[in-house]
Amino acid sequence: MDHSAFFESWNSLFKVLVSTVSAYLILILYIRLAGKRSTSKMNNFDWIVTVAVGSVVASMAVLKDVTVLDGIVAMALLLGLQYLLTWSTSRWEWAQNLFLAPSSVLYAHGEFRRDEMRRNRISDREILSAVRESGVGSLEDVAVITLEPDANLSIIKAEHSGELDTVKEVPGYEVPPDEDEG
Repeated sequence: MDHSAFFESWNSLFKVLVSTVSAYLILILYIRLAGKRSTSKMNNFDWIVTVAVGSVVASMAVLKDVTVLDGIVAMALLLGLQYLLTWSTSRWEWAQNLFLAPSSVLYAHGEFRRDEMRRNRISDREILSAVRESGVGSLEDVAVITLEPDANLSIIKAEHSGELDTVKEVPGYEVPPDEDEG
């Protein structure tokens, strides 16, 4: 019976050990240097970097032709690019418009926004599930539902809606006529 699928050599195991420990320690250092934002899921770019860094770490651990230095450089580049992107979007509106997806209003003033739901591929069931998860039992108790850039649904309860100043700037939101006059 061929056991090469289970054990190749002690050198191979040693490479996995050294690569994995190195990748882990370097990743911790990079994340500390890059800040909390480097592990967040605030937008699609954060998610992409998280997946890509995970792929680099896995490649370092198990692929023979990926050296520790290759992985260190790749992680530094990914986290550095993410840092530059988030730094830019926190300072310049043109960068926000270029890189960050806007929120979308999916429900407001007692009506589903079917065009936005179709454009974002969100079903009634998904929205109703999110409403239930937020502890709301009826859509009558909901003022606005938005799809956020991180793909989470935000449910603003009618009892907490106030001026809805956090929603007024979301593309597609319209102030109801009775609020517009006051």
